[in-house]
Amino acid sequence: METVVPMSPSVRDAIDRIQIERPGIGAAPLFPSPEDPQKSVTRHLADKWLRKGEGVAKLSPQKGSLWHAYRRKWATERKHLSDVDVAAAGGWKTVETLKIAYQQADAETMLLVVMEATELRDVK
Repeated sequence: METVVPMSPSVRDAIDRIQIERPGIGAAPLFPSPEDPQKSVTRHLADKWLRKGEGVAKLSPQKGSLWHAYRRKWATERKHLSDVDVAAAGGWKTVETLKIAYQQADAETMLLVVMEATELRDVK
């Protein structure tokens, strides 16, 4: 089953720019393989590019993670939004996977939990 997820304007602009730079006939991969432009780049090469990008940006590699650290950050930044929508937009098959493996507790949200309690009152 195919899922269509909306894009932010900045992502749309980046994709439009790439498609103008690399015009193709018909359906062409957005990230073509350097060896065969008719095929998509392999996950191994994408991993290599990410590691190189982290080095160029002087980012410390996340321990025990490659892509997952960035997916965790994306999911955690969206904890205030609907779980179902965040899971669908992020490509998670279940809300449970999103919540257990990707969304992380953070100091700012925990402070809000403590500070923003509502007072319960008896019904009269």
